[in-house]
Amino acid sequence: MIRRPALLALLLLTACGGPVMPEPPRPPDLTIGIRTEKPAPEAGICWAGEEGRWFEAPCPDLMTPERIATLQRALEARGLYAGEITEELDTRTRSGIRKLQAPLGLDSDRLSLAAARALGLVPIELSLPEEEEEPESPLPDPADPADETES
Repeated sequence: MIRRPALLALLLLTACGGPVMPEPPRPPDLTIGIRTEKPAPEAGICWAGEEGRWFEAPCPDLMTPERIATLQRALEARGLYAGEITEELDTRTRSGIRKLQAPLGLDSDRLSLAAARALGLVPIELSLPEEEEEPESPLPDPADPADETES
């Protein structure tokens, strides 16, 4: 009987003394950036939605059959798509998109850019500081007597 409390205390101490686990990443809030009116077209920015709920979306030229297949596999891995990988935005794929986005605040079967980024389907633009180039020092010319050092 004495062994059980000692074992329990040891287990609790071991569990409490371990490293702190990081918080899991938070899912994106897809309601951020929703516009009530459709924005004017801009180069490289596409919008999807309906009256009163416009959101940034991957441009049609980005949604190649390969990317759609990747989308289907990403949805399948999350249990949101079942079936053959068709490389087409069919009814099952759009249903999976809706199942992904609805709990995140966007009830639409059109893929938002934020959801596409969260799935890793489109690149995320990072602004990195530019490296400064150091000027190169000229190498001494062996034929130039001015470059020779005096002894």
